[in-house]
Amino acid sequence: MTGGLAYYLGTSYRRKRVDADLESVASVFAGRVLDVGGARRRGRFRPPAHARWVVADVAVALGPDVAADVAALPFRDGAFDAIKVTEVLEHVPDPASALAECRRVLRAGGHVVISAPFLERLHGDPSDYGRYTETMWRRLLAAARLEPLTIAPQGGYFTHLAGLLRFLVLRAPAGVRHLGYGLFPALDLMARLDRSRRLASSDFAAFVGGYLIVATRKP
Repeated sequence: MTGGLAYYLGTSYRRKRVDADLESVASVFAGRVLDVGGARRRGRFRPPAHARWVVADVAVALGPDVAADVAALPFRDGAFDAIKVTEVLEHVPDPASALAECRRVLRAGGHVVISAPFLERLHGDPSDYGRYTETMWRRLLAAARLEPLTIAPQGGYFTHLAGLLRFLVLRAPAGVRHLGYGLFPALDLMARLDRSRRLASSDFAAFVGGYLIVATRKP
């Protein structure tokens, strides 16, 4: 499988949502941009051509521009116009310190873009430490003196259910898996139910797949 088919069959609903959300806020990635934990590229999102992109990652073998931990970034204060921290902070034992360090290297008026899972399976990278609600994210941002502009839920009950069934198909033996691919269009339709306004005001809205967060450092 190659190209679009490989992406369709092999990429989770969460990763596709992260890709789409990053594209929706790509305009903030201007000037000098720090991509924390971005050495292992996943999904389809790529840096805008006009941005000066710097990748910092603890995974030295993957060849980041700078080998660094998000809790101890080797950059001067206010060095970056924007920071991308996607699918990283669940792997950090002290996200409050990590956010404070991001604020330090972000210029006044700059933006930090975060994505983080909530209803997702445990996954080491190399470790998996936490899942946080919107209330906790607001508390962590406030402690780091970052002002949230957006804290948007990603996915919901039906996306999560479709993802669980999709995971089951992908882990099935080859013959069963190939038959199971035929279910994917129906699972796609199931995931789209989360876009319903009726569901947004129902008990189903309590199920959240993750969050897209855009915050700024106030002048």
